[in-house]
Amino acid sequence: MNYGLWMSAAGLSTEVHRQDVISNNIANAETTGFKADYAFTRERPIARTELGADVPAQELLERLGGGVLADRTWTDFAQGDLRSTGAPLDLALEGEGFFVVQDADGDAFTRDGRFTRSHRGELVDLDGRPVMSARGRTIRLPEGEISIDEAGTVRVDDDEIASLRLAAPATDTLRKVGGNLFKSSATDVPNATEVRVQQGMVEGSGVDAIGSLTDLIEAGRNVQAAARFIDFHDRMMELAVTRIGVSA
Repeated sequence: MNYGLWMSAAGLSTEVHRQDVISNNIANAETTGFKADYAFTRERPIARTELGADVPAQELLERLGGGVLADRTWTDFAQGDLRSTGAPLDLALEGEGFFVVQDADGDAFTRDGRFTRSHRGELVDLDGRPVMSARGRTIRLPEGEISIDEAGTVRVDDDEIASLRLAAPATDTLRKVGGNLFKSSATDVPNATEVRVQQGMVEGSGVDAIGSLTDLIEAGRNVQAAARFIDFHDRMMELAVTRIGVSA
């Protein structure tokens, strides 16, 4: 196989992946509680090493390396800016922790605290998933004035109704599952202790829109460059077949 074509194709695939990650960040630059992702790369081993082939070394080619491949995507869990909404069921978390909602697959974790009361009187997120209490139950809200303190205690007309479950899953166990939610691979997720609930506020997106646009432009240029190299190697192979091959 053409070594240069192989390296260019690997680079193209990696930069397309990076472009997709950055595009998703930009699309969520205004999404409440969204956490930005960053695509990292790793050096690709030379072909002989990667394939475990017992063949003579091609020193001239191997000095070029094996190109790059996409590595694991890293999520930045840094807290976003808090902004006031005044809505009693809009909640933000100050510190490390997550709200817990329940979907079809069990507990899910989110920093998006735009909650509401369902037609059944339960505290739910905007997609209707119930918000879980510290006792692992749904929270039913009677009619009245709702207040939620920094510890997550929910009161209606000064009567204590429930306490929000605030969880602290290890961030390296979390994966995004869509809908601004995370799932943890850990079987036992501890409660958050270094976190405060702020009522009438929401957390902004963690995306740096300007920086992401700059990164997207750079990634787009890298994609174009890799595509040009692929075209160049394709033309070189065509010349090798149509000219060098015929003259031989």
